[in-house]
Amino acid sequence: MLLLWACDDGDLAVTNFHFTNQTINQCATNDFLYNVNSNEVLILDIPPINFPNYENLDENGNVIPLVYTLAPSDKLMYRRYDGTVNSSVLCADFPASTPQVVEEWTAVAGATIEISTAAIVDSENGGITGISKYIHHIVIKDVIFKKGNSELIYEELIFGNYTVDNPVKFNFTDIVQSCSTNDLLFKLNLKEALVMEVDTDLFINEETPENQPRTALINGTNRIIYKIFDANVNGTYFCSTIPQTSPNVVQEWYAQNGTEGVSGIIEVETEKVFDEITEELVGYIHHIKLVNVRFYNNSSEFILPEYYFGEYGVEL
Repeated sequence: MLLLWACDDGDLAVTNFHFTNQTINQCATNDFLYNVNSNEVLILDIPPINFPNYENLDENGNVIPLVYTLAPSDKLMYRRYDGTVNSSVLCADFPASTPQVVEEWTAVAGATIEISTAAIVDSENGGITGISKYIHHIVIKDVIFKKGNSELIYEELIFGNYTVDNPVKFNFTDIVQSCSTNDLLFKLNLKEALVMEVDTDLFINEETPENQPRTALINGTNRIIYKIFDANVNGTYFCSTIPQTSPNVVQEWYAQNGTEGVSGIIEVETEKVFDEITEELVGYIHHIKLVNVRFYNNSSEFILPEYYFGEYGVEL
């Protein structure tokens, strides 16, 4: 960090924020980000959309930072306490009686916040995207802190590194479930769900010729949504005739509409199932595959060049 000067009623006074730790934490009950050094803390509260889970790179592979201007409704402050501070103090629903704040500086709106995001590539734990975490490096520029009539100005203040897990895993089995109350097909894994609502003509109980699947494009009628919840989800959530209020959806990714022969393609191959003893026809298995499907939300995207959605079995 680069300290310029502080002014208190016309007297020049040197003041410094002492933060060598670059690890940023977040409160579980709100969006506060904070950097702690014993009895000192820097707190930042800006909209979470400024921390997108994707890398913004230029043509040479260099990270392009997201730039955000601190708004009057945002919060950036420095606090010094009369004792060691931790998450139980900062994130409590009610202010703790100890330690107490003995000094507080609040940033003026207008500061520039640069957020550079880097992906942690991890083929073993990164799920379908191969990325396990994202690191958001936060730098604050041209910021003015005020305490009463005093001002503290920084040309550049390194807030630190905010690391988040990549929740996109796609750790599903190949078994596709269905509802008797609607036409939804879905796969579940703990807090994840992959949901499909498509034309039922794709699942006619007739065997398809080899290498000649039925096909359809993702569009306003044929929809696929990937959902992430704040708790484990089960089939009741999708099949109940009464809308469910829990668990809560924390992320939704939509499959983009397709282009004929290029992208957003659903393929279904159907095979007959026979009883192993009587050799009678007892059902069909519909094998569902997605080809060149792009999933997106309001801040990121990922592409599945070829993904086996799974087996949807129908008993006769």
